[in-house]
Amino acid sequence: MILKKIKAHHLFLIVSILILLIGMCRSTDLNSGLDINIHSTYLVLSNYDCTLVLFTTYFLMGILYWLFEKLPQKQLIKPLTIIHTIILIGSFIIYWLIIFLDDKLFVIDPNFPLLNYKDEIINMTLVSEFLLIAFLAIPIFIINLLISLLRRTNNNKI
Repeated sequence: MILKKIKAHHLFLIVSILILLIGMCRSTDLNSGLDINIHSTYLVLSNYDCTLVLFTTYFLMGILYWLFEKLPQKQLIKPLTIIHTIILIGSFIIYWLIIFLDDKLFVIDPNFPLLNYKDEIINMTLVSEFLLIAFLAIPIFIINLLISLLRRTNNNKI
């Protein structure tokens, strides 16, 4: 019964606060960050910047879902909302499962101690989740908002 009362905006606001708390705890090391190599160009982002971007994204989506729930005549399309929520909350859960299970998943080869598969897997996971969110989840969210804004209600029919 509790699961029926949890709505999309609750999930997004809870995850945004978790991202902020975890990011603040993990960003104490100033040299840590995300390195993305594209041909001969490196894109280096600090963990603090990534935390702020993710927090803002999840928080704004939670606020928008809350606003659309409060609008009496505008309803979001439920399957699109579920798909969008599963992609975003699922990517958050998958990322942290990889972080917490790193000792069991990644064994450092004693012959190559400098080769760290853990950082590569984490970076590949972050980049793939970013691409999934940017090219699938956010367009679904925008389409859901636009359809609900442009859709006529039954009361407006003549």
